[in-house]
This record gives sequence, C-alpha cells and structure tokens, in this order.
Amino acid sequence: MGDRIRNKIDIGGDNSGKISQTGISITGGVHHGVDAATLATLIDRLRSEVRGQELAKQEVLEDVLDDLAADVRDEAEPVVVRTRWEKVKGLLSGVSQFTELIAKISEHIQKLFG
Repeated sequence: MGDRIRNKIDIGGDNSGKISQTGISITGGVHHGVDAATLATLIDRLRSEVRGQELAKQEVLEDVLDDLAADVRDEAEPVVVRTRWEKVKGLLSGVSQFTELIAKISEHIQKLFG
C-alpha cells in the first residue's frame, strides 16, 4: 500500500491543456459546465429557428451560422469564432424573439473562446 498515491487532487478554473498523473490522462477543457457540444446544440437550435424566417440578410445570416457551427465543431481559432458570432449578433440585432438564445450562446462563447 506504500505505492498508492493519497494526495487530494483539486481541479478548478479553465484548462485547455493535457492533465496527466501516473498514467491517468485527461485531455480537454474544464469550463465550469460549459462545453463545445452544448454550444453546438444551441447554435443548431438558433439555425433551425432562423430558417424560414423573413429576416433582413437572411441568406447571409444562415451562411454565417453554418460557418459558426462548423468552427465550433472543428475547434477553430477563438478569434474566428468570436468574429463570426459578433456578425450573427449584428444581423439579429433588434429581433427580440432570439434574445434569450443569443444570451446563452454569448455566454458559452465567452467562456470557451474568451
């Protein structure tokens, strides 16, 4: 029993690197309950709600949302994700039906991509 590790491990905050300790390896990010899969789901929800609407610049909005969804899935550079999201928010400004969903996505992007 002398070889067993008895130290308490406490992990908190943000980590996008690799954590390893005596053969146990954890890769990925710890973001206080926020993950890319949840963000992708929220973006897909917004995409489906936007489709079929008659919004200003509808085609541009759908294209940017498609690109944003791909960026999140492919772990694009944070600046790319943030720039696309700002464009989406600008295109949806003044459309109150998406306000809650926009706030949720903004929170996730902020926590995941800074």
